[in-house]
Amino acid sequence: MSNNATPSHPTVAGVILDLLWEADVRVTFGIPGVHNLAFWDALGPQRPTILGVRHEQATAYAADGLARTTGNIAVALTTTGPGAANTLGAFGEAAISGSPIFVISSEAPIGKRGTDGSRGLLHEMDDQAALFAPLAKKLNGVSMAVSVTDGVTAVDVAAEMIRDLLRAPAGAGYLGIPADVLGQPFTGTRPTLERGQEFISLDLRAAKAALEGSEKIVIWAGGGSVDQSEAITTLSAHWNAPIITSFAAKGVSADSDLIVTAPIHEPEVEELFGQADVLVVLGSQLDGMNTKNWTIKWPAKIVIVDADPTMTMRNVDPTAVVVHNNIGQVANGLVAQTPARTSWADVSQLNTTVRARLRVGEKSKRGIALVEAIEQHWPADGTIVCDMSVCGYWTGVYAVQPRPRRIVYPVGWGTLGFGLPAAIGPAANGSPTLAVCGDGGVAFALGELATIVQENLPYTLLIVDDGGYGMLRFDQIVMGHPERGVDLVSPDWAVLAQAFGLSFTETTVEDLGDALSLKQPGIILIREKLYPPKSTSPRWTE
Repeated sequence: MSNNATPSHPTVAGVILDLLWEADVRVTFGIPGVHNLAFWDALGPQRPTILGVRHEQATAYAADGLARTTGNIAVALTTTGPGAANTLGAFGEAAISGSPIFVISSEAPIGKRGTDGSRGLLHEMDDQAALFAPLAKKLNGVSMAVSVTDGVTAVDVAAEMIRDLLRAPAGAGYLGIPADVLGQPFTGTRPTLERGQEFISLDLRAAKAALEGSEKIVIWAGGGSVDQSEAITTLSAHWNAPIITSFAAKGVSADSDLIVTAPIHEPEVEELFGQADVLVVLGSQLDGMNTKNWTIKWPAKIVIVDADPTMTMRNVDPTAVVVHNNIGQVANGLVAQTPARTSWADVSQLNTTVRARLRVGEKSKRGIALVEAIEQHWPADGTIVCDMSVCGYWTGVYAVQPRPRRIVYPVGWGTLGFGLPAAIGPAANGSPTLAVCGDGGVAFALGELATIVQENLPYTLLIVDDGGYGMLRFDQIVMGHPERGVDLVSPDWAVLAQAFGLSFTETTVEDLGDALSLKQPGIILIREKLYPPKSTSPRWTE
């Protein structure tokens, strides 16, 4: 403890760790700095551990990976100024994807600040929270990026964010606390930690009217529905409605015969989608990447179910809207209040047809072979984290998932370099984790190999080395641009693995399954240029 803290009066940092523990946070991610050492001073039993990474961006990426795979809030601890600023790219990916990460940073000591603004303190900024405000979750129109000046407010705001970042729709938040406040004894009243959602009455009249007379219903399940898989499966069976998932909802209704396993970017799936009379959207913004920038053929009627349908309504013109924060409750209500429908589509045959075509297509057979090796050989209780890379696009969109929250795909903001550090999150939670990365993106965070070794994480890094930024190279070819800036020098991967004490296997797509079956932490390398899948934008108009 510091600054004369006692067991009866722990520091502000200690009380915040206590609140996180109460919220089932068992591990956080951080780098110690001169201003935030109070968090390390406060470590102890019944408080979360701090897993140390090698770059502040990795604190937020790892928190994002953990949040997406658990559904709980996940925490990054950073220091003032450049430490906080280094998290912004990762914070943006989490924020746009609705991932409930909580960045807590020190700020310049309040006792040494000038009365008229900056005075030249180490790491000082005029308004550190303003970096995060445009991206942070909005609650009642107010950004959840907050700087405080005293310990009581710091603890109160921490409790509020633990509660509110998880409330649908989830999002990312920032709390900045002066360095000298973090280490002060907390003498206020510790707030009660509230975790439940407020009750919202269920009104299905508009939805029922829109569904009346429609026999061909298709369900679109988005990231806001990932924890309501059972209810969605029941609703789908009641309506005999095929289920199409967004990238974030892969694994929803995995056991259903009505789940469409290929993306809407494949022609057979888009044709099925266009044949429907009505589309029921459950917790999805229907963003551009999932819908080919909204150029797909939409059903005549659209019913939106969402806690906040504002973004979705910018993208489509709905027939009916149900505003509700519990999609499972809405799905159960629709089962009870709408008639059953007869089958109108053979989804199993569609899935078989698409996969068979991909296996033999010149542009797709190598990519789908990679996907099938991962499908067949990575354990169902393990996790897969993809980077923005050709191999990641294939895996993140086409790999069939046996359960929700098994795969992480960073298409929210589309941050290259996500995969390696984000996979630290679920691995730190004990899940055998496979990171699927290209050689370009993985170079953003090679220092985190030291984190993997130091923390003895159950972590396998699959690198598909195509000699550079393969997707960008393809973009240049399609657009008729000269190939510039996309060919990269790679390290000797075997020597790199040896330098960090990691196992190393160089293999091929054909033999990838054997390497994955070992489930041995380390690096697996494949040298191949894969053709991008149809889910990538340069192929949308083919």
